[in-house]
Amino acid sequence: MADRHVAPGIMHVLAKLDDTAATVITDLGEVLVQNRMHTLLVGDHANRRGWDRFYAWRWFTDPQGRSLFPEEDWDRLGRNHVADLRATAARRSGDADVTEFVSRLRTASTEFEQLWHEHEVAVRTSDIKRILHPEVGEIDTICETLLTPNAAQRLLVYMPRPGTDAAQKLDLLRVIGTQRLLPHDDIGSLRD
Repeated sequence: MADRHVAPGIMHVLAKLDDTAATVITDLGEVLVQNRMHTLLVGDHANRRGWDRFYAWRWFTDPQGRSLFPEEDWDRLGRNHVADLRATAARRSGDADVTEFVSRLRTASTEFEQLWHEHEVAVRTSDIKRILHPEVGEIDTICETLLTPNAAQRLLVYMPRPGTDAAQKLDLLRVIGTQRLLPHDDIGSLRD
């Protein structure tokens, strides 16, 4: 069974990354906690329930799960999800949580089933992710994955990709994320 308690040391590191998007997930991709910048970058996961808290579940079962990424990246990112799940399945061989999650995904998604049969295995430690943000456009990031000693949890850290305008876009996102924008009609009522 996955440990959903985030260790104080990991929480401390996450808190220190206040100007960098970061999140802690389980080895099955369940979002446990996000910092403010991660929420601004990819949305708030705090109210998600059940399987919807898992990245791979949303990726393969909900078309909105891919909407943050350019379509030309979908195949690579989908393959990465499956290869990473295979690595977790191998490490946690016979674990009921892993078996149930994979079984449900295989039933829910033909694409996942096909990729699962390719038997690719890899633990992701670094990845390029282009995120399509509705406010600032495409943001090119490097996503570094830091594993806990038992590999049960991961700290994902999203940094601007060098040679792109990602740093400026993340700076802008940091600023506009602190402001409460009002619809045009509400502005007039504030003046009254």
